Amino acid sequence: MANQEWKLIIFDMDGLLVDTERVYRDGWLYAIKKHEVVIPDEVVNNWGGKGTKIINQEMIEYTGSLEKTNEVRATREAYFFEKLYDQQVELKPYAKEVLSFASEHYLVGLASSSYEGRAGKILEALDLRKYIQFPVFGDNVANLKPCPDVYLEVLKRAEIAAEQALAVEDSITGATAAKGAGLKTVMVPDSSFAASFEKIPENVIKQGPDLRVLFGVLGRS
Repeated sequence: MANQEWKLIIFDMDGLLVDTERVYRDGWLYAIKKHEVVIPDEVVNNWGGKGTKIINQEMIEYTGSLEKTNEVRATREAYFFEKLYDQQVELKPYAKEVLSFASEHYLVGLASSSYEGRAGKILEALDLRKYIQFPVFGDNVANLKPCPDVYLEVLKRAEIAAEQALAVEDSITGATAAKGAGLKTVMVPDSSFAASFEKIPENVIKQGPDLRVLFGVLGRS
């Protein structure tokens, strides 16, 4: 029986439902090398879960200009879509099972920092769009994660109070955004990266190695 405490489940996408962060990182490393820019690997690894504006601000410190930064980003985007349509971008384990269960018993939202042009293509390519009633993308809001805007917009569109919604995230950046929107959060850290999670926000009520942890929270036996 589904847990009736929640009416709306809001998922992140990158690194949680889809194993994009690994491909994003590899794409950045490819583009950086191609454009002969020197950026430490640890800086690139920390871009997971961050929005375009924040990454651009950090990258400009190494490229020296927005123009060069945009050239690197364009190469990264081309790399990513080549991998996506080559079927080298994969779902995270249990993503469809969890989304299917959630969509049968709850309203389902998406809170992604990725812009709709890219995120929408990912959802369609991997047949996830049908599970999501309230998708919100990075270009639908003024501020990206760790600001709470994407989560607040999902709540607004669904007409559900924060107390009746649950966020599911893979990063501290995302969990912090959910906290700012007043949401309790289940966290499934992205296994593509070795990350430090000492400062987990207090809104995180459960963690697990994969998305099956959500079944327990939602009351599926």
